[in-house]
Amino acid sequence: MGSVKSYIEALDSRLGQINTVSPKVSIIVTNYNYADYIQDCLHSVSLQTYPDVECIIVDDHSSDDSVDRIERFIRSDTSHIRFSLLTHESTRGQYAAFRTGVQQSAGAFVSFLDADDLLLPDFVSEHVRMHLSCPPVAFTSSNQFQIDSEGQVIGGVHPDLETQNSYRSVSTISLRRSFWVWATTSSMMFRRPVLNYVLSDSDDAFRRCADNYVCHFSNLLGGSILIPMVLGCYRRHLNNAFSNNPLIGGRLPTGDMRNHPTHHLVLHHISERLFECNQQFISLLGVGGFFDALSKVTLFTRLWHNGRAIRGKTPIRFVQSLQFFGTFARLSLRAIVRAIKRSHPSYTTIDLEGVKRAANVTSYTDYQRNRRDAK
Repeated sequence: MGSVKSYIEALDSRLGQINTVSPKVSIIVTNYNYADYIQDCLHSVSLQTYPDVECIIVDDHSSDDSVDRIERFIRSDTSHIRFSLLTHESTRGQYAAFRTGVQQSAGAFVSFLDADDLLLPDFVSEHVRMHLSCPPVAFTSSNQFQIDSEGQVIGGVHPDLETQNSYRSVSTISLRRSFWVWATTSSMMFRRPVLNYVLSDSDDAFRRCADNYVCHFSNLLGGSILIPMVLGCYRRHLNNAFSNNPLIGGRLPTGDMRNHPTHHLVLHHISERLFECNQQFISLLGVGGFFDALSKVTLFTRLWHNGRAIRGKTPIRFVQSLQFFGTFARLSLRAIVRAIKRSHPSYTTIDLEGVKRAANVTSYTDYQRNRRDAK
């Protein structure tokens, strides 16, 4: 493990000559009755080679002895990781645990780790490297070994991660149909500002499988990168709140999809969040970008009705007004083309192959061109 300065110097030696340091990373471990696995999980966090990591454990009112085991681990830990424990007074679900952890975290980047999963020692350093060496995306997702309840390795990759053995960027075209190209929650690292926009105050809708909402919304706003390297272990076991199906081969659901939040529910909550905080999202995305994002999750009739209401409350110049109506004209044409074809892609993937790394971006114009090429 190096210093916070040495890591950033390894990225670019010139950064060592000026007042810069590596970004802080927050790992938020969400736990509910995983006493059998929590200490192994925290031990894997303590082995991270990245120099500036904090780990916040959020216990969702476990009824087993999870809290005792967590406290014993924290007292005995001698690593460079800063561990802390937060507890809920009642069981509120995974989404609420996400929010509790993010609110108390200080990292520029955030990873959510399920308490039954494990990280390999270079998980944080590799994810940060990708975030700092490519044009910015909302989050990254890496490959995972599959392990069972005893820790036996039963699979070499996660079947959901569509990397095709290369680094790939993912952009959302439409969320009208469901898709999933990432591994699990424990494989991801998010930019903290993205989570500030995505996470609302409502907890009940996503008490389990909260990553379905968080990932789709984050990808809609900023895209993602798939990392083919195996950087963690995903545990398959009968006590998992959702992913309790055995690994038998093929790309099959990890759990009973009847217990999974419906895609309609995900679309509804993304759309409501965009409408609720429309001024913040217009400031972030611009007028055209906001309505374009909204169009990917909202029925056209509702988009037109609510879009006009938002436009009436928003100070928009003449050019932006033309952009507003141009967006709806483009959406109408897109809807006609899709109706004719009777099918349309939900997302695009672009192989990075090193050509869009930040080292090859020498100006803001280059950066904008690379962002357009990746879409």
